[in-house]
Amino acid sequence: MTDATLPAGEAAPLVARDVRLALGDLPVLDGIDLEVGRGEVVALVGPSGCGKSTLLELVCGLLAADSGTLRTRPAALMPQRDLLLPWLDARDNVALPLRIAGTGRREARARAGELLDRVELGGFARSRPDQLSGGMRQRVAFLRALATERELLCLDEPFGALDAITREELRAWLSGLLDARPRSVLLVTHDVEEAVLLGDRVVVLSPRPARVTDVIDVAAPRGARDTGGTPVPRDPTDPALVAARRAVRDALHAAIAADRGRAA
Repeated sequence: MTDATLPAGEAAPLVARDVRLALGDLPVLDGIDLEVGRGEVVALVGPSGCGKSTLLELVCGLLAADSGTLRTRPAALMPQRDLLLPWLDARDNVALPLRIAGTGRREARARAGELLDRVELGGFARSRPDQLSGGMRQRVAFLRALATERELLCLDEPFGALDAITREELRAWLSGLLDARPRSVLLVTHDVEEAVLLGDRVVVLSPRPARVTDVIDVAAPRGARDTGGTPVPRDPTDPALVAARRAVRDALHAAIAADRGRAA
């Protein structure tokens, strides 16, 4: 296994080649090939339990692969549960990675406050997690990941625990935030709609042990703005998105059918 931090001149913040991993006797990843380009959002979809979250943990250095090549810039992980520290207010939760990195308390709080202001949460800077709605908590958790200033963000079903309306609002919010502050993103989601609304490419994984069975390019551009300069999320009725949704669903069904055929 070759595992290294990419040099500053490397174009792709994440490059994985033939990455394999087993947890004990259980094969989880079976020769993963994957790239995330600079400023690109790549969505990972696949059947439940196929190894999507495990792959994120590997990219973030929480696990080591058994074989293959993995080269990545330092990455920040946002898990499905927000994991905010209940004894800290929103500002100090956002500031936490800055404090861990050695930034002084005053500067860390100032930078965290600026981030909260940008997403209209400045009025809740002194609120603790139990005083925030689920959507607010997820915004704070995302800002905490963003505060690390790491180019690669790994998001593990960040909206999966939210109701449908809040999830839709946060998709639009995240899309606008990434347009304003571009980062490379590896997004795990079980929601095909979410994958094509946020992703530049959608990578389809097989049932465990995970293999890449298809890669669908999402032709609809990101970064559109209205006449006032405000970022506008993608339109779900855009023919390019409709076609991408169909292609992803077809690829998922094909991957599951192929796996059942092998098992039989």
